[in-house]
Amino acid sequence: MDVKSVGDLLFVSGMFPSYKADGQPSDIVRQYEVARKNRSLGKQRTGKDSPHIRFANADTDDQLIAFVRVFGPVTAESVRLLGDPQLVLTATQDIEELRNEQATYRATLALIMQLNEARYNFDSAQTLIASIASNIGRWPHQWERERAQRKVEPFWKSGQAARQRIKDLSSGRPDALLGPKIAGRIVVCELLNIFPALVFPNLMEMHGSIRFGIRPLLYSILRREFLYPHETGVCANTRCRKFFEIERAGQRFCDDSCSLQQRQRDYWKSRGKKLRTKRLKQQKKARNLAT
Repeated sequence: MDVKSVGDLLFVSGMFPSYKADGQPSDIVRQYEVARKNRSLGKQRTGKDSPHIRFANADTDDQLIAFVRVFGPVTAESVRLLGDPQLVLTATQDIEELRNEQATYRATLALIMQLNEARYNFDSAQTLIASIASNIGRWPHQWERERAQRKVEPFWKSGQAARQRIKDLSSGRPDALLGPKIAGRIVVCELLNIFPALVFPNLMEMHGSIRFGIRPLLYSILRREFLYPHETGVCANTRCRKFFEIERAGQRFCDDSCSLQQRQRDYWKSRGKKLRTKRLKQQKKARNLAT
């Protein structure tokens, strides 16, 4: 797709993403399945290939634009679809909304990761929940905007009640009866239930469900990750911190480059500390001799 940035808007144009066809890079669900298959076949360094990982890691505008160029708008302000049988898409995507969607998605994936860990960091999870509550503030407005253009209710829910519940949970305390993870699980469920799992009798109706963006498909992938957890990590390179799917036991870095860079920094940090200690001892000895 062609994506042009003008002020706060992205103008997206091109063929509507094709689904259920082999070799279609724009089919976000198929690309997720391909990434999972590649991992099961033992292909190396595929841990950041999955679309949900790519979107969660897209923390710059250039990376977000690259994502939209492949998969289409996430939350389109306006859309036109023309053509038969191939659909031509023209849409506008607000860049600030896109940033908020990425931040929400990243926080939700991180929360799902924490829920899968034996040692649950409640305070960290609460920070993620607060971030989610803040970033989904425009969802009800987006729902109304989409309804006005569709003339019928969108296929997803407005999230008005869910947002308030998530906001309330962000300032709560660990549940003494149900355990500290329950708040996080409720938040993930509330988000996923905004985008219910649907089936369609034909591609045209399925296309209609994502006419205003692929966000429902992104959350359908998160639903799979929540229900059928896969090992996902955060790169131990302090200057990276990208998500990646773990390919082997004990993997701490997303790729060899990050591993090498962090080892070099750790070495020079340790080496520098030893040199400073040695220098201070020599300076102290010199002062003692002088006196």
